[in-house]
Amino acid sequence: MSNQTLRQLAKGYARGEIDKEDYRKSRIELIKAITEGKAIVEAIDFPPPLMPSDGDDAITEAPKRDKTEIISPASRQKPIPNSATPKQPPPAKTNKKSTIMFITVSAVIVVALITTVILFYPKPPGSATTESSNTSNKAQAASPAATTSMAGESLIADFLSQNSWSEDSLDSFMNAWSALTQEDRDSAKPSKRMQRMHDSIYKQFLEEKALSSIDSEKAALKQQRLIEFATAIGINDSRLILE
Repeated sequence: MSNQTLRQLAKGYARGEIDKEDYRKSRIELIKAITEGKAIVEAIDFPPPLMPSDGDDAITEAPKRDKTEIISPASRQKPIPNSATPKQPPPAKTNKKSTIMFITVSAVIVVALITTVILFYPKPPGSATTESSNTSNKAQAASPAATTSMAGESLIADFLSQNSWSEDSLDSFMNAWSALTQEDRDSAKPSKRMQRMHDSIYKQFLEEKALSSIDSEKAALKQQRLIEFATAIGINDSRLILE
C-alpha cells in the first residue's frame, strides 16, 4: 500500500496518472488502514480565510431576496361567484320599449300587406268595363264643350296673327264672329285672347289718332270703324272716343 493520502489519490486520478480500478482499489485499502489504525492521519493546517475589506462588502454580500411571491397567471384562482347573491331582473323600461317596438313593427307589416292586397288584387271584369265606359262617356261629353269653348278664341287668335286692320279683315272677322253661337261668343269674352284683342284695338286707335294731322277725315273714319268693331264684339272701352 502506498503512503499516498486520499487527496493525493484523487489528484492522481483526476490527472490521469492512475486508472479507475487502481484508484478505487488504493482508496479502499487506504480507508481500511485508517479505520484499523494502521495509517496515520495528519491534520492539515489550512491558513485562515482572508477577512473582506470595506470595498468587498458590495461584492461578497449576497443580494437580498425579494420576499414577494411571484404567482403565475395560470395559478391565480378566479373568484368564485357568490351563488347566494340573487340576479337582478332587467329594468322594466327595457321590456316596455321592446313591447312598443314589437307592436309598431307588427302594425307596419299589417298595413303594408293590406296595401299590397288592395293594389295588386285583380278587379272583376265587370268593374273594369264599367269604368272604361264611364271614362269614354265623360270624354265624349267633355269633347264638344271643349271644342265649343275654343271656337271663339281660335277665331280671335287667327285674326291677331294676321295683324291686318283693313276693312276687308274687319268685315271677315265680324261675319265669322256672327256665325258663332252665343255660347261660343260668351265663352271667348273672358279669355286672355279677348284681352289681347282689346289692347290691339286701342293701340290701333291711337295710331289712327296720330295720323289725324296728315289726313284728319280718313283717320276719323278709321277711328269710328274701330269703335263700331269693338262694340260689335262686346268690348266697351271709354277711351275709344272721337275728339
